[in-house]
Amino acid sequence: MSGHRPYRELTEDFSPERRQRIDGLVSEALAAMEPGHHYPAGNSDDYPAGNSDDYPAGDSDGRRNFPDRALYTLDNLEVLRGMNSETVDLIATDPPFNTSRNRAGTAGFYVDKWKWGDTGILPDQWKWNEVHPIWLEQVRDENRALYEVIEAAGQCHGDDIAAFLCFLSVRLLEMHRVLKPTGSLYLHCDHAANGYLRMALDAIFGAKNFRNEIVWQMSGVSGFKGLAPKFVRRHDTIFYYVKGKEAPFNKAYSPYDEKQLARFSSVDENGRRYKSITKTRRLYLDEAKGIPLPDVWTDIANFQTIVNSPERTGSPDQKPLALYERIISASSNPGDLVLDPFCGCATTLIAANNLGRRWVGIDRRADAAYHVANRLLGLGINVNEFQAHQQALLAELQFHCQILETAPARTDDGETAPHLAAVYTYRRKPASMTRQQMMDILVEQWGCVCWGCGFAPPDAEHLELDHIDPASQGGSNELDNRCPLCGPCNRRKSNRLTLVALRQLNRRLRKWYGNPTIEQRVDIRLAREWAAQYLAERGQAGRVGVVGD
Repeated sequence: MSGHRPYRELTEDFSPERRQRIDGLVSEALAAMEPGHHYPAGNSDDYPAGNSDDYPAGDSDGRRNFPDRALYTLDNLEVLRGMNSETVDLIATDPPFNTSRNRAGTAGFYVDKWKWGDTGILPDQWKWNEVHPIWLEQVRDENRALYEVIEAAGQCHGDDIAAFLCFLSVRLLEMHRVLKPTGSLYLHCDHAANGYLRMALDAIFGAKNFRNEIVWQMSGVSGFKGLAPKFVRRHDTIFYYVKGKEAPFNKAYSPYDEKQLARFSSVDENGRRYKSITKTRRLYLDEAKGIPLPDVWTDIANFQTIVNSPERTGSPDQKPLALYERIISASSNPGDLVLDPFCGCATTLIAANNLGRRWVGIDRRADAAYHVANRLLGLGINVNEFQAHQQALLAELQFHCQILETAPARTDDGETAPHLAAVYTYRRKPASMTRQQMMDILVEQWGCVCWGCGFAPPDAEHLELDHIDPASQGGSNELDNRCPLCGPCNRRKSNRLTLVALRQLNRRLRKWYGNPTIEQRVDIRLAREWAAQYLAERGQAGRVGVVGD
């Protein structure tokens, strides 16, 4: 951070008392950066920020292509798509709920409302209305069951909930990909969409990998909740899924109450209290762990109950540290990497840090960096002071966190995350070219090769023109929905499969030809964007074309 104005110069407008207080907090925070200190916890000597060169813990195979103890201030889909596969141990996240309400607090504001299509409303933090048709196409191609869930939600609940599921589903697909085979996901939601989210998670993770539907009872009755003509809603839902059967789980226990302690009424010859389990088996009090924690949590209050909590940041919908510390303790071990793609006011990140886990957060909110810095070092300054002096404060504090504005790039031979496409609508008209003309253009641009299996015939006469998306599913007859196929692939595809689904089928059947593979030779997204641009430049588009940024 060389070249920034000195910290003293930037804080000249602080009162002497306030500057003295901040100086004291800075000194205390720096002195506290030693193993075992709770705030900032995470043992910064053992878990240095970034570790971008060797990732000494939790990533021994060097697969990870991004630093830990980092905050990405970007759209989380862009960051997730840039992360290498199987690099994250635990994802614990609290996405927006689609409650149709304005969310406001002393440290933030957003409109938690989804709309299908352009509403003209662009909230400060997330562009809720940008549900791109390309997302729905991706879901349909990559996970048909998930597509059916979104379709059913649209039919039963309306297009708004379908837009919400579509937005979240493309991100959940990426979360599943970046989790290690031993990874776990905790998804926090409420009544607005939890039924549909359960089905979506079953489609992505598999129903057999569902572990718990955790009920978090938040608080007592307050405000208008008690006046509504229905039972009072007092809980949120947290879905717990694993990627595989080897996912770790550290069982948690709650202490015995007085009634349960009274059952340890017997005393042996050594003075140890116990209770009899069977005629030959005893449970000694000094060996008992307590009561296994159930999936209904009533012992962690929310901030409607503990209004004066020192944890409060003023951010709307903030969750208690104790809630996420319980989650992280259960499904990860020290040194593991915890990811929160909707990190908000940084509760998951601080909880992970306190427990000695590595962490990565993603949030597009303007105040995301403020929450991470302010809570990690316990400075207690307000958001305006932080934003006015952000660069100097981060440099002077030697803040152990990277604030990143560029997404990582895949290095594991996976496809680099594409930029979201801009969608241009053209006037619908009949196909503007003959089949032969379209075949000639595609072969000239991409070579004489079957787009389904990679077979390269001696000439284009051995190829047949077909649709990328079948006409039976609404695919157009224009150039940007056309592909050359060999005869066997065309028959295998029929009028049911998309080109992506055909490639997946060919991979399972080992129907591949040539090196590099057809996916490397002809990228479907790039081919469609090129064709749409070709049509747009000639004013010949016959459908909604997708054009790259």
